Amino acid sequence: MGKIIIKSFVRKTSGKEAIGRMRKDGFIPAVIYSKDFNFPIKLPHAAIKALKSIHFSESTIIDMEIEGTGEKDIKALIKDVQYNPLTEEVIHIDFMRVSMEEKINVNIPVVLKGECKGVKEGGILEQMLWEIEIEALPMDIPGKIELDVSSLGIGDSIHVKEVNLGENVKILESAEETIVTVVAKYEEEEAVSAEEAAEEGKEPEVIKEKEKEEAEKKES
Repeated sequence: MGKIIIKSFVRKTSGKEAIGRMRKDGFIPAVIYSKDFNFPIKLPHAAIKALKSIHFSESTIIDMEIEGTGEKDIKALIKDVQYNPLTEEVIHIDFMRVSMEEKINVNIPVVLKGECKGVKEGGILEQMLWEIEIEALPMDIPGKIELDVSSLGIGDSIHVKEVNLGENVKILESAEETIVTVVAKYEEEEAVSAEEAAEEGKEPEVIKEKEKEEAEKKES
């Protein structure tokens, strides 16, 4: 489990103009919430830089202080990050306050490592699952799930049931779900060809229907 410490401030104003002024002053609006806790806050760019260093990971516990509330040593997770669609700059962040004594559900990123044997043989490595949902206490949350694919040959796969995160972590995905698989290149080409054939097969039917309608109009 990773860990990061950031400082935030109470956000006392809202509305488009107030948010605009806040951003000009170097802050990003955010909110932190739980069942009985809800605070609009603002983050300095130093905090955003720190969060970028962990790629805004949902599995990293954040130690947060909210100046102006007396609240210190708040444990939180990132739940949502909003971006400007044009500049891709962060414009808002949602945090969820967590208790270190209560289990929570979190999505953990799946990271593949190793040079796949099947790829060297001419196959294609396909990752089907990029995140795995788990249930665990915050202290037991892994930062990522690493899978070694170096021994996978063509036709081999890794399924959820093969992942072991220890007795303190419960995996919530279906045990039979495929995480990663290696397919032969011709299988991939056949799948593409089948899709193209299906698309091509639709077009003559449309043309044929139009020709039929025109013939009926001439007869009438």
